[in-house]
Formats: sequence, structure tokens, C-alpha cells
Amino acid sequence: MKHPLIRTSTWAGLILALICIAVNAFTEQDPNKGQRSSSKQIPVSLKIAPGDLLHITVFDVPEMTQEVRVGANGKAQLALIGDIALAGMTGQEAAETIARELRNKKLLLSPQVNVLVKEFATQGVSVSGEVQHPGVYQVLGSRTLLDLISMAGGLTNVADTRITVQRRGPAEEKITVKLKTDDPETSLANDVQVYPGDLILVPRAGIVYVLGDVNRPGGFVMQDSGKITLLQALAQAGGASKSASLSKSVLMRKNAEGYATTKLHVGKIEKGEDPDLELHANDILFIPNNRLKNAISGTQSVITSIGSASIYAIVH
Repeated sequence: MKHPLIRTSTWAGLILALICIAVNAFTEQDPNKGQRSSSKQIPVSLKIAPGDLLHITVFDVPEMTQEVRVGANGKAQLALIGDIALAGMTGQEAAETIARELRNKKLLLSPQVNVLVKEFATQGVSVSGEVQHPGVYQVLGSRTLLDLISMAGGLTNVADTRITVQRRGPAEEKITVKLKTDDPETSLANDVQVYPGDLILVPRAGIVYVLGDVNRPGGFVMQDSGKITLLQALAQAGGASKSASLSKSVLMRKNAEGYATTKLHVGKIEKGEDPDLELHANDILFIPNNRLKNAISGTQSVITSIGSASIYAIVH
């Protein structure tokens, strides 16, 4: 026969275990907790539409777990309930509607229902801006930003890698994502989920122009950092030609009235005698030939020709 103290200790342990089980059950039944979990996967503003695939669960009633497709009439055929109109509702609203039907039919006293939209059939993601094929792309469930950029054919040569994702909904939440073309690990780490109804905007990157007596004149994209210095731009242009007049170089910067011109001695900047300059988007660095008597007058023809195809050629 066991000692009474041992029996008491056993009963205490059993009671403690039962309390733990009850607390865990109460936590799992918390409808708000379940809703927070689903909201991480799908924005609550998205509405159920015909053709969507729903995953429905009822706590502690595994036979009620089911996946149903919303019909063209906006109704879904649910086990024990039958046809029920769910189109136009959020996942939380649909869960509340199903729970109410289960109570009204006296099938369950206090059902805890969760509705997850597993596939969206009618809502696409808009991809606009500097991608190869802008448009609206239909997605099933959530995809990542990199997935959608790939579906749109990838970025163009003049795309900025700071991309904006605008969430659908009354708040119109905007997320700016910084990708890096030369660092796949950083791009993967910064990748975000994209949902039906979202808008992806890929802006045009800033471009600076190096024209005149250089080896590869043209426009140059301000890469991942969005910054570029005069010497960096000149290097991308292949450097100045031997016949260039570095002391008569001109920097043209656009303002409200047009272009303001500043004389530069690029030779001194190359030697470190003058500081390097950070260029702004649409700046034009013009390096004249040493036979050109007046570099300033020559800049007018540069501004006139900036719309030509040769100027917009991107040099890599």
C-alpha cells in the first residue's frame, strides 16, 4: 500500500497538469489570437470573391476542416451548413458568419471558426514603372516581391532598386524595399510578401550625363546607393580623351529656369588638388575639346541634343 503522502503528491501533480491543459485550450480557443495569425498571411482588407479557395477550420471539430471554392454566385457549399454567401466578406467576417450558422442550426454551442483565403482567383498585383513588362499579374495566395518582378520580366537598365509596395486598403500602407543588384543575399533578406490587390512601383533611377571629348559619352545610372561622384561618372565614361580640355570643363545642373553652368578644372580634381563633387540626377558634365574656344557656348548644343538616342544610351 502506497504511503498517503505519495498519493497526495500524485493527485497534486494531476491537478496541476489539468490546469495547464485548460489554460492551453483557452489560449487556442481565443478568436483574436487566431485572427492575428491569419492577418499576418493576408491583409484583412482583402475581400473574398467568386473563385477564391477557402480553408476553413473549427477548433476541436476536425471533421469540419474543409477547403471549398466560392462559386460564381458568391456562395460556398459547406459541410453540415450547405450553401452560404461569403463573397464580399473578409476572412474574419466569413468566420463570424459561419460560426453564427453553426449556432443557429444548433450544431455547436460556441464554435471557434477560422477562415483562410488560400487562393485568390480574381485579384491581381499591379506592377508598374521600370520593369520589362508592366501590367497586372494574377496570383494565387501570397507571393514575394522578387517573384512578381520576375513575372514582369525583371528590371530595366534604368530601374531604381528602391521599390515601393503599396498595400491595398483604406490606410494605403506603403513599404519601401531596398534591393541590391550586386548582392543577392541582401535582396533576399529584404524581400517582402506581396498580396492580391497590392501595387508595385519601380521608379526610374537617377541618370547623370558625361558628354564631350570623352571615350564613351552617354548617360549613366546612379546605381544602388543612388549616389555618384564626378570622378566615378568620368570613369564610367572611359575617362577624358587626350585632346580634352580638362581646365575648361563645365557642370550643368537643372533648376527652375533651365540649366545653371559652373566652370570646373577636372584636371585638378583628378589630381586631388580640388575636392571631388557629388553629382545630382540629370547633371551634365561637359568636357570640351581643346580646340573649342568657348566651352560655355558649346553647352547650348549639348542641352539641345540631350533628347537624342545616343545620349540616353546606358553604358555599363
